[in-house]
Amino acid sequence: MLEGIKESLFPRELFNIFGIKISDSAFSGFIVVVVLLLFAAIVRIFFIPRFKNVPNGFQMFLEWIVSAFDNMSKNITGHLAGFLGPYTFGTSAYICFGVLIEMTGLRPAIADINACVALALSTFILINTLAIKEHGIGGRVKYYFKPVKFVAPIKLLTDCAVPVSMTFRLFGSILSGMIMMELIYAALPYVLPAVVSPLFTLFHAFIQSYVFAALTLTFIAEATE
Repeated sequence: MLEGIKESLFPRELFNIFGIKISDSAFSGFIVVVVLLLFAAIVRIFFIPRFKNVPNGFQMFLEWIVSAFDNMSKNITGHLAGFLGPYTFGTSAYICFGVLIEMTGLRPAIADINACVALALSTFILINTLAIKEHGIGGRVKYYFKPVKFVAPIKLLTDCAVPVSMTFRLFGSILSGMIMMELIYAALPYVLPAVVSPLFTLFHAFIQSYVFAALTLTFIAEATE
């Protein structure tokens, strides 16, 4: 049991390329990116040109999920939805399939803190970039001194904590799920894991994707209001 928990905590090195260590989580991440890019290319080349005015089947599903992210972005951030809808959809798709890949027997791509750091930093950079775009550098600086000057260090510290909190929230949620499954496998190694594991993985994939998108939009709305 302890060996299984240890494997859940620490990614395993698969191979080394020119001194760069590639872990099993990084390998899973590469697979997820390739699969998503291939899927997007196939949809763009073979399906979108055949879309109908009255959607059905696969077209209806695609339009529904794209509209869901677009509407969520529009409700929270308003005029920035044209860019943030695709961004949140892309990050959510990576998180979702980065977790679901566990069902193939591979280690989840998100079960590596480096992947979580990359996602959180991307959002943090985007938050400040859009804030400066909306209010200018001077407006962004003035934000830290409102309503009174002495709150500036507190606001600055709060903003710097955003990528840290997003990283550990995402990483902790996925990692805790893996450890719980190892405990279930150790306690009841036969029937129960076969039922619980797929359900647990599906739940984590969808809820973590949604939460990350919602937090991203909320932080951006606060910075650009």
